[in-house]
Amino acid sequence: MGSSMKKTKAIITLGAIAFALSGCGASGGNPTTPTQASVASNVLQFAVGTADYSGCGTPSLNVVTTYRQPAGSFAPGDSGTLVNTPTLTVPAAIPGPAGAAAAYDGTSTVLTGPATGEIGTDAITSTSQNPGSTTVTSLGQSGGVFGLGIEPWNSTSNGDFTPPGANTAGTPFQVAPYPVPLYDALDAPAGNTDPNLFVPWGGPPAFKYGGSPNSIVGSQSVPAGTAGVSEGIDVFEAVAPVVGNYQLSVVIPANTGTVTQTKSLALAAVTCIPQAATPAFVPDGAGGGTLAFVMPAGATEAFVAITDFGPDSAPGTTAPIYYTIEATASGTLTLPDNIAYGGAPSTATGDDVVVQVVAFDYDAYGMSPLNSSGNPSPTITGAAGTDDLSVSAATCTALPAGPCTTPLPLLKRRALQAAGLLRKR
Repeated sequence: MGSSMKKTKAIITLGAIAFALSGCGASGGNPTTPTQASVASNVLQFAVGTADYSGCGTPSLNVVTTYRQPAGSFAPGDSGTLVNTPTLTVPAAIPGPAGAAAAYDGTSTVLTGPATGEIGTDAITSTSQNPGSTTVTSLGQSGGVFGLGIEPWNSTSNGDFTPPGANTAGTPFQVAPYPVPLYDALDAPAGNTDPNLFVPWGGPPAFKYGGSPNSIVGSQSVPAGTAGVSEGIDVFEAVAPVVGNYQLSVVIPANTGTVTQTKSLALAAVTCIPQAATPAFVPDGAGGGTLAFVMPAGATEAFVAITDFGPDSAPGTTAPIYYTIEATASGTLTLPDNIAYGGAPSTATGDDVVVQVVAFDYDAYGMSPLNSSGNPSPTITGAAGTDDLSVSAATCTALPAGPCTTPLPLLKRRALQAAGLLRKR
């Protein structure tokens, strides 16, 4: 896996620069191998629904999207472009408070809230990558629509609000996905007091990065900062999902000017999945363990995330390791014993292990680029016509069965740092 990952790192830099000249695209969910394709024929898909964190009375907006090269192209099903500028239009006014600039993109506020100029409007916007563009928006210059989801994977350029460092022009702002939820005022770098904030990295046994059955660690992976496979989850906290018309527009710079693609939908009803109970992780003494999982009403699929933050006695000294179990029904779930980096034991006595559940009424697993390779238009909408999810409370256990002494928000902050989301370039 090492040689192929090194090759991928080189391709990212070269491919991103090539796109500016020839209109290349990127493969999979992350910005990787560049390919030739007609951007006007790319396939944009878009769905919305609810995200339940604290009760169905106050849900947040869940946005699901794919943007892929069409059948007959050089790489059908791969991400459409390396650079695009999206706008999301919603039926109701965007509420405040305003967010702060992201550490990696001075034009983006999406981690902690909308841009000041968007409050009271109906649009979540992004910033052009034209040289000299400094307008502050939610998605900034980094946010774009890719093979799966809206993510901060746009390529940097010489016109960025925060100029790239030496030899970094043309590489992605980030390789990590956005945290869940976005617009989280508690995600301010000075505080980070949301105990349920998480980075939607998918790990084994459900998600196998580069085909390997073992997990990876951000500091040991290529590109640096990669900690798994993006799950493509985009939730805008405090943006209330309401009946009405929604629209996602994507502007793509091309050799002959710009190409704009738009997808609209009418949400006919607001439904909600109640929160799942967070199952306890029961270690088996050999590195793995079991969880007694109960699928919440209305859900058809769930990701049970198990994140190992390392020894409770030494916070911040290790990068988080992400594991994901995909479930389609209630029952006993098993984390295998030896799927840590290099085939090491998955967990160890003394480690802080955080468990959290994301339950869906649509096939979030099937639309992953790993499971829909070559498919320009995987099914992204649930059977009821909406895309709803719920997120359980996060629980932390110091293995084998003790309480975590390090506050959970600090653990989550470490996860963000390991993903590169709270670190300047």
